[in-house]
Amino acid sequence: MDFQIESWESCKLLDMTKLRTFISWPEKQDKEVECHEILSRLSCVRVLILRGMGFERVPPSIGKLKLIRFLDLSDSKGIEILPDSIIKLQNLQTLYLYDCEKLKQLPKHMKRLVNLRDLGISGCVSLTHMPRGIGQLTSIQYLTTFVLAKDNGVSKHSGGLSELRYLNNLREDLEILNLQYVKNPASEFEAANLKEKQHLQSLSLAWQLGDRYDNDSNRGPDNVENDEEMSLEEFRPHLNLKELIVYGCGRLMFPSWISSLTNLVTLQIDDCKKCQYFPPLEQFPSLKRLMIVNLTDLEYMESGINFDNALFFPSLEDLSLKNCPNLKGWRRDTSMPQLLQFHCLDYLVIRSCPNLTSMPLIPSIRKLVLKNASKKSLEDILKVKIAVSQSTSSSISLSKLQILTIENIEDLEFLPEELWHLPSLDLLAIEACEKLDLSDDMQWQYLRSLRELQLINMNKLASLPKGLQHVPTLHKLSIESCHHLESLPEWMESLTALQSFCIEACPQLSERCKNNMSADWPKISHIPNICVDGRWIQEDGRYKP
Repeated sequence: MDFQIESWESCKLLDMTKLRTFISWPEKQDKEVECHEILSRLSCVRVLILRGMGFERVPPSIGKLKLIRFLDLSDSKGIEILPDSIIKLQNLQTLYLYDCEKLKQLPKHMKRLVNLRDLGISGCVSLTHMPRGIGQLTSIQYLTTFVLAKDNGVSKHSGGLSELRYLNNLREDLEILNLQYVKNPASEFEAANLKEKQHLQSLSLAWQLGDRYDNDSNRGPDNVENDEEMSLEEFRPHLNLKELIVYGCGRLMFPSWISSLTNLVTLQIDDCKKCQYFPPLEQFPSLKRLMIVNLTDLEYMESGINFDNALFFPSLEDLSLKNCPNLKGWRRDTSMPQLLQFHCLDYLVIRSCPNLTSMPLIPSIRKLVLKNASKKSLEDILKVKIAVSQSTSSSISLSKLQILTIENIEDLEFLPEELWHLPSLDLLAIEACEKLDLSDDMQWQYLRSLRELQLINMNKLASLPKGLQHVPTLHKLSIESCHHLESLPEWMESLTALQSFCIEACPQLSERCKNNMSADWPKISHIPNICVDGRWIQEDGRYKP
């Protein structure tokens, strides 16, 4: 027996004693009194979903729902604790508490929920510890997060890493937080017994917790600087692992088992600021995504050990290098004759790596994002070429590149010559390049496939590039926060293929295009879709007064 209600008030008019499923939509106001009244009448309910409710306390009467199997209290922003009566729900199999941001602790005797299979607590950023004895729930298959205690006041009630020893049915994702407070890393890491968790797909190991946790007023920032080398040797996971994330470890020492993770698809190393080198990763047969973020001491990705280039990242499709200010290149030793080449790399993001100039060849790249870089970095990366053979010097450019984003390159005054040799380029986005003047560029006709152009926050842009009139393939043009752009050129009418034209936060230009009586309207009236400052004034060729 299931049915949907419009309000809690209407529940009082219904006979709910035989109801099996109850789903309530989010309520802004506190409905704790009504919740207690309704729960007392749901004696047969199996599924109870109270997502995003306004109450700050779950009524203890929830413990009377003896038959319940699925309970979802996610997005309940005011809840700080759960009632102890919740441990009376002996048939409960699934408990979701996702994004309960004020929740500080789970029930002390949670081990009594003997049928619990699924505990979802990701986003519970105020959670201080895991209850002692949770490791006795050996039927748990999904445990999203395991929080280690940092406060001695709760440590006697908290479970350490040894609670994970016998939870060998864990599946999908597991994140372990607050690892900087582990006192005996070697023995406690080994006690977690990760190597027996053959069904685990993703493992996240976090020392520092990051911004979303630091924003909680009760927690305070974890600014623990870790200069001591941290070994993960005893944290060996099962070889079936497909994703590994290491966050905030400081001076990370890579374990010997890292090279044995032949099924690894995703590897992310984040905020390990003291990390200065990487182990050989290039021969991982299944690795598709590699993210290196906030490694401020890293200078080179590898030392230049000799290997067969045919095995160099044979499956890598997505590479992100972010905020590595000292990263200079991929290899320290540049004396070796063979050229490194990414065989399958499709998407490359380089952000805040101003000294990075030496990269392996990227012949298959389709999407490139370069932010907070130098002019030299942009030029060198666009110059990357692939040798057709070792016996010839002929080469081809980045002919497969379809999407290029350039943002905040402070010393860029002119677009590099190499950009005009991208015949497959479909989308070009240029943002916050303060010295860049595009007005007189005439080589745009070489971009034979360009369909979309985005110009954002360009302080020196006083007129659209003259060469743009020779791009017959252009379908979409977006201009945002270009305050010195006062008007549109007469040749706008020649862009007959243009289907969409958007202006945002360009006061002078917006005034000249805001309606069919404005000065520049004759130049754009042929464009089917026109949006000015968030308002569509023409759609599908129909003017909207």
